[in-house]
Amino acid sequence: MAEKATLVVTATPNPNEMSSVQAYLKGVMPLLTEAGGSLVKRQKVGQVINGRPSGMVLVMDFDSADAVTGLFASEAYADLVPVRDKGFSEMNILVTGDM
Repeated sequence: MAEKATLVVTATPNPNEMSSVQAYLKGVMPLLTEAGGSLVKRQKVGQVINGRPSGMVLVMDFDSADAVTGLFASEAYADLVPVRDKGFSEMNILVTGDM
């Protein structure tokens, strides 16, 4: 059985491209759930203690890392990349697992 994985995304929206931010979120959330993702948290960053500031954080659980990497390698996700890159000045997409 494949080991469960958690997707952690930190992102800094481009304030001049909020329509692109909304378009990306509208397009990516169905892809994440179709890939088996279960939303844990979706929050706005309130304070940065250390590191580079980001504006939002998404945490989702998946049945496997393969489910996550398959989603991000898909053609459907590739179609969203130009909108993502326009809407966000930075996005970190991390696949994590238990220690």
